[in-house]
Amino acid sequence: MSENVGELALRPFEKRDFHPLVTLIAKTWLADFPGQPGELASTVELCDYLGHTTWSLVAERQGTLLGAVLLAEKDGEVADADEWHDRGAAAEREAAQSPDATRAMDLEMAGVVEGAGLALDYEKTGAPETAATLKLLIVSPEARGLGIGRKLIDAVRAHLRKRGVAGYYLLTDDNCDVSFYDHMGLSREVRRRSEVTWPGEEPDADFGIYVYSERL
Repeated sequence: MSENVGELALRPFEKRDFHPLVTLIAKTWLADFPGQPGELASTVELCDYLGHTTWSLVAERQGTLLGAVLLAEKDGEVADADEWHDRGAAAEREAAQSPDATRAMDLEMAGVVEGAGLALDYEKTGAPETAATLKLLIVSPEARGLGIGRKLIDAVRAHLRKRGVAGYYLLTDDNCDVSFYDHMGLSREVRRRSEVTWPGEEPDADFGIYVYSERL
């Protein structure tokens, strides 16, 4: 069932949302790789997230997808995990045929792998907030300032509290507005210097990746 917030509708992710969400990821985080390279890299990344997703919401207005959140709960059930794995593998094979797509995919997935290492270190703490992971939170650049990110986070909180989950955490980096999570009341648990470099650029000693968490 959809939840209407003014003209905005919040509802679970459906397979028809896949391509619009791929396009949104590419536009937001891979603008330096326009067209097919960014789309293929975003496909691989999204399939990786969906392969762990147990609960989801998208935000849309008048049929246009403006944001999404994907959540992985340790005791939750993942729908269609094999399908997402196969779809991501097919996109990787296609990307391998194009040097630009390969560079885009390698860059984006290097960030995913680096984040996974940071997540593993945090998981080892056994903190209650490791019960669930916010795999993706994205809002269209054209929809910033409308409160969509807050609505999606609030929906995550409500869902987890209803299920009696103790907390959740997420990974982010300086490509995003990390101050949003401070503003939302999350705790910054870890900051680590990223080792991922943009093609042709020197490593940025100031570029950080983060763990944020919230106890519910």
